[in-house]
Amino acid sequence: MLKNDNMKLYLNTIKIEDKNTITYDYTVSDDIKEYFNLNNKYYSKYDQNISDTPNSIAVIPFLANIMPIAWFVGFDVFIDEIDSTFYASLEELKRQFIKFHPNKDIKGDLHVKNKVDTVIDGTNSSLLFSGGLDTYDSFSRVYNKDPFLISIHGADVKINDKTKWNKFVKFNSEEKIINHDKLFYIESNLREFYTYKVDLLVDGLGWWGAVQHGMALLGVIAPLSYKHKITDINIAASATKEVTYSWGSSPYIDENMKWANCKVTHNGYEFRRTEKTQNVVDFVNSIDQQLKLRVCYADERVDYNCNVCHKCQRTILSLMLCNADPKDYGFIVPANFYSLLFKNFGDNAVMTKGLKYQWTCIQDKARETDTFFVIEDEAKEKEAITKFINLDLDAIINKNQESVLKKKKSRFLLQKKYPLLYKIYKLIRYQKI
Repeated sequence: MLKNDNMKLYLNTIKIEDKNTITYDYTVSDDIKEYFNLNNKYYSKYDQNISDTPNSIAVIPFLANIMPIAWFVGFDVFIDEIDSTFYASLEELKRQFIKFHPNKDIKGDLHVKNKVDTVIDGTNSSLLFSGGLDTYDSFSRVYNKDPFLISIHGADVKINDKTKWNKFVKFNSEEKIINHDKLFYIESNLREFYTYKVDLLVDGLGWWGAVQHGMALLGVIAPLSYKHKITDINIAASATKEVTYSWGSSPYIDENMKWANCKVTHNGYEFRRTEKTQNVVDFVNSIDQQLKLRVCYADERVDYNCNVCHKCQRTILSLMLCNADPKDYGFIVPANFYSLLFKNFGDNAVMTKGLKYQWTCIQDKARETDTFFVIEDEAKEKEAITKFINLDLDAIINKNQESVLKKKKSRFLLQKKYPLLYKIYKLIRYQKI
């Protein structure tokens, strides 16, 4: 997309309302209005008083979400003030996205009247906290730093889904392993301030995953880092250097998110998910405290996890290959677990590169494992694991992918353009299931 000099966004004012909510008044030129839900402008709300946050820091959550859109669409952003370190960080982040998306014409510039040098006088640590495997793996390495744990409503759980969010908070409150005095919550409409047109900017409709989430999640904690003197910031890795597809959270993105004298660590990048599982099991055994993993947000979930989706299945199998009882980690193992497992590789299976990588890691773990947690019948389960090890994943990869991508796009457009019809579609679908 060629840059149009008339395409502009102006940040008019930043306000801190009720001492805990940062609101942003911005205007956009007519030719880019289609990308924004202007009736639901971006905001970030904290569970505490952050009214002392200077505008140079308060602008960070906004820009961390706006600038990637500006780069991919090609419009300019105009603001009054910014932390000088973060300004330089955005320049480097833009270069990284150009590398990751060579087929996109990434443009758009940030215009600033005043750059401010900020120093945070402290060395406290923090960790973005979702309660999942990646998070607890990272938690095991920063545990001795007694970090602030920060959970964000609006990332994995929609703002209006109070039921799911209240369960998330409840599960956190039940965890004895965490310091509840240092557990903070943020609400932000990270995924609702823009329209579906933004999702169409990247292949595969994956704006949140492929582009947004690393910068967004880190940027929104900037006011808390200023208030609590946090300069050591950790975000759990969800992939490794073995993964070559584009992803919005990686060392190249996260560790280039900088403001003041803060340092971000993309934590656990050197570990496969199976190794993270072993790390968590070893950690639990070393401190003699249990924890519950929450790896999925499926609508069918009634407790910590749904126990049947492919992500739950992979985690359950990984735990069993670590000779750990999944029940101790928040899972209820289905009676037909292994037959359910093999449905992932049947005639109707879809095996993307990402999924193939995850299953390959578990195959490798199984080959190295002499003992495993037995559900009921050791001989039959050993036979099933052997069968799993011998699966030819290369023969399955990309099978049916084209038709699935077409269906995904159709569902996506139905959901965004006609939400009521999509709701009816989902009701019919789940009734059939």
